[in-house]
Amino acid sequence: MLDNEGAIDLAKNSQMGPLKAYGLPALFDPQEEMAAAPQLFECAAIDVQCTTPWAALKSEPSSAATTVSEVLFGEPLQILDRQNAWLKVAAILDGYIGWILTGTTARGMVHPTHRISVPMAHIYRSADLKSEPLLPLPMGSYLNVKSPTAVTNGFLALETGGFIFAGHIASLGGFSSDPVTIAESFLGSPYLWGGRTSMGMDCSGLVQLALAAAGHRVHRDSGAQFTSLGRKLTDQEHPARGDLAFFPGHVGWMIDSVHLLHANATNMAVTIDPVDRVTDWVRTAGADEPFLGFRRL
Repeated sequence: MLDNEGAIDLAKNSQMGPLKAYGLPALFDPQEEMAAAPQLFECAAIDVQCTTPWAALKSEPSSAATTVSEVLFGEPLQILDRQNAWLKVAAILDGYIGWILTGTTARGMVHPTHRISVPMAHIYRSADLKSEPLLPLPMGSYLNVKSPTAVTNGFLALETGGFIFAGHIASLGGFSSDPVTIAESFLGSPYLWGGRTSMGMDCSGLVQLALAAAGHRVHRDSGAQFTSLGRKLTDQEHPARGDLAFFPGHVGWMIDSVHLLHANATNMAVTIDPVDRVTDWVRTAGADEPFLGFRRL
């Protein structure tokens, strides 16, 4: 996939900078939105990493402010400013800018070797399924495994302490071939504005997470995803599994020619609904153009 007209061409995106250690290509940005969008910043350095399972990026340095996105355990950040207990940072994976509590980050880069490849996993105190779970980690979190071949009872030891089940992680170069299957694993997860985990996610977060698990760095917001990903289907073409369906401020994965998998506020969950029904919801909400089109990666 991602090799036809308008598709993600990783060869055109070679400026990886500090992301080489994370095993991902450069952000796919054919419209150069990184340089133009005020909420994005093209990072050049890693200053801190997220040290909590996930942490909210806020629009302002306040817990009451809107969450614009989330960063996950081990994700790298560049510091842009500081205000009391808050850091203004840019998430290096997608350039998204927001404010994060200082207590959710740490300096001293721990170079990752693996990432969580299932919706949620636990770090355990010892290599024993009955041992104490120390930390839940969402898909996309980064870890440093001491020795990938030193498996004990199915677990691997981590450089930072604790053990992770080997079947719940993938090496940095190991990606899924089907982002839709990844997206389907989040079915039933609650909807959360700005969310990027199975504990809560929004529509564009689901698309971004699924494509990241397949080895692609894409924009965070549905608007930028619409202008950058794939090609728009013509009126004579029928949607198929793997196509993206776009609406004003909304996006989801087609799982067949009729049904859409999407994180949505109507059900406050990740659900599967007929795409025509979703179009009706958007029309009822007052959109002049309730459906923007299908795009094929």
